[in-house]
Amino acid sequence: MTQPKGDGAVLFSMRGTPRGPELSKIGTFDNRDAPQLLAAALNAALQGGASALSKVYQCSASLSGPLRKRITDLAGEIEETYRDAPRSQAARKTARAVTENLERPYVALFSLFSTTACGNCPDCVCAADEDCAKCSVCGPDGRGCENCGTVGVTPRTSFVLHHVLRDLADRTYFTVRSNFWEHSVPDSVETQTDWFLLHCARAYDDLAADLLVGQVPEPRCLAESVALGYALSTIGGLRTESIRVDESYWTLPASRFDDDWEFLADGVGVFDVGDRARTFLTSDVIEEDLWDEWFKPYPGIKPRDKTRGFRS
Repeated sequence: MTQPKGDGAVLFSMRGTPRGPELSKIGTFDNRDAPQLLAAALNAALQGGASALSKVYQCSASLSGPLRKRITDLAGEIEETYRDAPRSQAARKTARAVTENLERPYVALFSLFSTTACGNCPDCVCAADEDCAKCSVCGPDGRGCENCGTVGVTPRTSFVLHHVLRDLADRTYFTVRSNFWEHSVPDSVETQTDWFLLHCARAYDDLAADLLVGQVPEPRCLAESVALGYALSTIGGLRTESIRVDESYWTLPASRFDDDWEFLADGVGVFDVGDRARTFLTSDVIEEDLWDEWFKPYPGIKPRDKTRGFRS
């Protein structure tokens, strides 16, 4: 975590000890952006973010020797932790709980997503800092070159999607507590039990948590596919516009690919929820025997931690 100091900031780590949590200073920075991004990447790595550690090494490469060593040593500890399954499970759960309760400081986590897919492409003359804007091969939308790849989830896009997923989870939990229907799940789910709705709320939270480690949400069961599809269908209008006026939204890096929801949700883009999920999203009533598969993990995909619990 970081603490402002003048025009810069101090980067701290918090560790569990037999005596309780212990705060340790990692180093002082003369700006605030670098330590916030490092804190975000380290927290994402603690939660199992696949590309987060490479971001840590990249961000620390230009730092002074002693500070760089402290950060790379910490990254090495995280790598070592994840070689031990019980330790990695405990670290992931703690890091998720902390980052979700830091509120505004977690905004830097969304900067782990890229604003451009540009790079050293043999077919193009563009560079990453130009964002393909002047490249004749990539074209005006930046998607004309198959070697450059595509940008799907950008920092600002991930910020909006995270807020929508968390809001739907909040409203589903509220439905369970109050018995007042909040229209936070598809109509086909209206007849289900409180137990079922609690698991739907957790599905929204699980997808939102993926974004906090710099990963594109990948549904791991039918419930998560439906949850993601429903979230995407609700994006737009006044509710989403209120997210975009948030001060934190404007602190994130901008991209030409921001808010390209049609591309993301068209069935061939980043989020293809599948035909089975679309059945639940478009139907008013679903036969009861189809509910059996709702929370079963998809074959070949690592299931969620069964001990993760629910939000209180």
